[in-house]
Amino acid sequence: MTNIETRAFAGAFLRWQDEVLLMHRSIHKKISPGLWAGIGGRIEPFEINSPLSACIREIEEETGIVLAQIQELSLRYFALCNTGSTLDSIYYFSGILNEKPLTKETPEGTLHWVKLKDGVKLEMPKHVGTFFLHWVNNLFDSNMYCLTDSSIQILNA
Repeated sequence: MTNIETRAFAGAFLRWQDEVLLMHRSIHKKISPGLWAGIGGRIEPFEINSPLSACIREIEEETGIVLAQIQELSLRYFALCNTGSTLDSIYYFSGILNEKPLTKETPEGTLHWVKLKDGVKLEMPKHVGTFFLHWVNNLFDSNMYCLTDSSIQILNA
């Protein structure tokens, strides 16, 4: 029997009109250095039963945006990934911002507003990139999807 570490992550794609707020991760980060991603991070042990709470916390920590500034924040994607040394649960939400906040540099990296069509060209972690491409092509779809072996399957029809 192999001892495998488990990790859980929550992130979000936050949209304002035809732009999305993305994080260009610092090259000094252990996880996904130099790659682009939504806003998010690790789910803390006390949040394990509520990925949404973790997502809201991460959004506020990284951007200063609070829940009252986000409409329709909902879970859109889930993936369970075996990296060989870890088993990662990844929850990705999407929401619409009431206004376009200023971007800033954070310890995680730099926040950028990116046109949706341009975001698909950015280098992202494998699963985040798959989520992003599907999300951009299905912005008005409110279903939840599960990523399995590089295919996306609907969870709630």
